[in-house]
Amino acid sequence: MKKDIDWQICRGLPTRCYRNLNTGLMSLTQQIDKSWIVVGHTDNLVIRHPKLYVSQRGRQRVLKDGHKNVHAYAQGMLEDLSLSSLPRLKEIYYCPYSQAYFSWKETGEQIVSADLLVVIDNQVLCSIDTQQPQLTLF
Repeated sequence: MKKDIDWQICRGLPTRCYRNLNTGLMSLTQQIDKSWIVVGHTDNLVIRHPKLYVSQRGRQRVLKDGHKNVHAYAQGMLEDLSLSSLPRLKEIYYCPYSQAYFSWKETGEQIVSADLLVVIDNQVLCSIDTQQPQLTLF
């Protein structure tokens, strides 16, 4: 069952997204009070400054029991789908059976954050030129 997103209300708010294995779409959750509530499902979205999380306890449950559960997601600010231009993007990948983190699909190198996460027709991409935090002494 697909739940349509009210982009006018949801845009600009902290959002978590994860692949919904039942629908094949990306599920979006947003924090209301202290709970994360599903606000919709989509195959196209943009999240600015995503951080990529994998719960190792959740991953271990998948490996032990063989039952899938939501334990990996991206969290950032939901943006409007109509960006004027996109930076260079590469596909990212996560599989609990082969790795404990998100990685670049092409190289297998771990990725924990990016400037932009874009889902186009259910393909998950991140901006290549990520800005790493700089140490400031003064």
